Amino acid sequence: MNIAPTPSGSPSSPALTLDDLFRRTILRQPDAVALVDPPNKPRITGHPPRTLTFAQADQAVSALSARFVEAGLPPGSVVAVQMPNTVEAVLTTLAVIRAALVAALLPQLWRQSDLTNALNRIGARAIVAVGRVEIVDHAELALNAAAEVFSIRHVFGFGDDLPEGME
Repeated sequence: MNIAPTPSGSPSSPALTLDDLFRRTILRQPDAVALVDPPNKPRITGHPPRTLTFAQADQAVSALSARFVEAGLPPGSVVAVQMPNTVEAVLTTLAVIRAALVAALLPQLWRQSDLTNALNRIGARAIVAVGRVEIVDHAELALNAAAEVFSIRHVFGFGDDLPEGME
């Protein structure tokens, strides 16, 4: 947790993180709806829309967070996230935060040259993408960009039939 300075400049109570706020909500209303996919998700990713409660989302965030830690990403590592606005994107961002990593949300429309340039500039250690977005194979895009970036050690993905080399 961060220590937030008071207006006088002296430390006060620790600042709350997004994960702290999320966990507080889970305690108050675990069965309330937390995340809902857009209705056009099948057209975008080829997968049906999902709706998750706070408790279900927390389980998914914990599993993803554990996967990042098991992969050996040190705290403070930058994880690039290039995904459409779906439940998986939110879960991934929360998991990155829970694992004490830094999420770098990258535009979905960027292609390989833009993505490679951004990954190099931010020193990303990992990237998370989806298999495809409409007709664009984002899994291959992420793998190809990562191959050009020395700092990338892991390419994670959501979807069916992910290419070899994607976790």
